[in-house]
Amino acid sequence: MIDDESFYANLGGGKGDFKILSKNDVALPELELILFKYAGLIASRAAKNLNKPNKKSPSGSTASGNLEESITISPVKFMGGHYTIEVTMLDYFEIVDQGRRPNSKRPPIENIKKWIRDKQLRLDDGGTTKNGYKRDGTLISKSKKKVLSGKKKVSILDMTAYKIASSIGKKGTPPTYFLTNAIKSVEKNFYKELSGALKRDIRNNIIVFNPLAEKYKNK
Repeated sequence: MIDDESFYANLGGGKGDFKILSKNDVALPELELILFKYAGLIASRAAKNLNKPNKKSPSGSTASGNLEESITISPVKFMGGHYTIEVTMLDYFEIVDQGRRPNSKRPPIENIKKWIRDKQLRLDDGGTTKNGYKRDGTLISKSKKKVLSGKKKVSILDMTAYKIASSIGKKGTPPTYFLTNAIKSVEKNFYKELSGALKRDIRNNIIVFNPLAEKYKNK
């Protein structure tokens, strides 16, 4: 059996000819490029999926566009021995992606009020013209009317938001899989390209000290 000393000696004249690389010596630009490329693909496809019309939401899954606009990509980082890159977005992305089960917790009222403002929902109080055309009603968010809720009066906006939120909590919402499908669409090619990039980086980081290794470096 060949021991370590003999192995190193046969390759290039002894251990002293070899340098032990630290993480500061090694650069993996090919790997970082692939991570950034596919994070971008996931982000762009997730945003595209959000805008796909469906029966329940002809204008897409988000009325305001806030979720789409919140999608960002972090720089590639090396921490704890791992390369990482993050695709981040507003906290409620998981509910949009996976849906909300019936009889679950209702969404925050303030979020629904913002949705009402963004959608510019109106009251049916505009009446009709002499020719029978329907006039636009008052914006719910601008209405000064008050309605009774229990023993106190609240604004139309607050009452409408409460009813919508309660309905969502009771009935739930269907999943969109906007992010899940974006990840699945690139998964196969990602692992293939990542493997190739890692091989190229390892080859480029090899420090050769003897003719035998040089001969086989690029094979």
